Amino acid sequence: MPKKLTKHQRQYRKRKKDAQRDFRRVEKDGPWDGVRVTRKRLKVWVSQDAYERLNTLAADAGIHNWEMLSRMILQSLPRYASLSDSDSPTKRYEWPEKLLNPAERSVRNKGSKGDRQISYDITSTAWKKLECHKTAMRLSKARIVQALILNYKPLTREQLERQRWKREEDARERDDNLETRRSHKKYRSNHLLDTGGGVIIHIKGIPAEYWEPKEWDEYVVLMERYFDRTLRGLIAYGKEDSSEYAFILKRKQQWDAAKVAYQSLGETPEQN
Repeated sequence: MPKKLTKHQRQYRKRKKDAQRDFRRVEKDGPWDGVRVTRKRLKVWVSQDAYERLNTLAADAGIHNWEMLSRMILQSLPRYASLSDSDSPTKRYEWPEKLLNPAERSVRNKGSKGDRQISYDITSTAWKKLECHKTAMRLSKARIVQALILNYKPLTREQLERQRWKREEDARERDDNLETRRSHKKYRSNHLLDTGGGVIIHIKGIPAEYWEPKEWDEYVVLMERYFDRTLRGLIAYGKEDSSEYAFILKRKQQWDAAKVAYQSLGETPEQN
């Protein structure tokens, strides 16, 4: 009979399994689930000065110590992860396996054990970034963390606010792209092909005047996807005031008028 785990052992195993991914889904009211960042335990020894400075910086920022330490690691260390091409919002990054889990690793310690041990559940992205930096620089985590704390220059409120807006903008763009990809994957045209720029042709080369009703239905869907994709892309790049955006928007308005006429009168809209 297997030995019964204690409460702390169960919690440790749950945290360890949870931290295998950088993000986890969270059930929410509405059509889409939310996403939260996972956390992983970091234990290192640092000097008394570093420990006290971490407490002071966290208190000044009005956040917990683990949040302050995660922020230091994410802001101060080089970038090691690359963006994932996955559609899943929980798989945003790809980490270099040679740095994250090297076959061999040698590190230089900071010489002394340190005065205080800090033990925090930092974000898994910060933990993996620290792990990669440890391999790349051949320095111990304790040495890296102590240097980060002692040399960290906190951002101003204006800089933090700009970062917050940038994160929200990136999150909205990711959600929009994911929703667009999902809607595109749900529909597959059997007769027509979108060649780009709003030009839709028949796969078999049949002229538009000989298309059947089901083919015109496909044409309507493909044109809607084209305008939606193009306008979203221009907005994402801050070009909603450009002449290109105005041109595409005018074409969409013309298309909407033709589509309404087709739906109400049973006439086929002319292909642009």
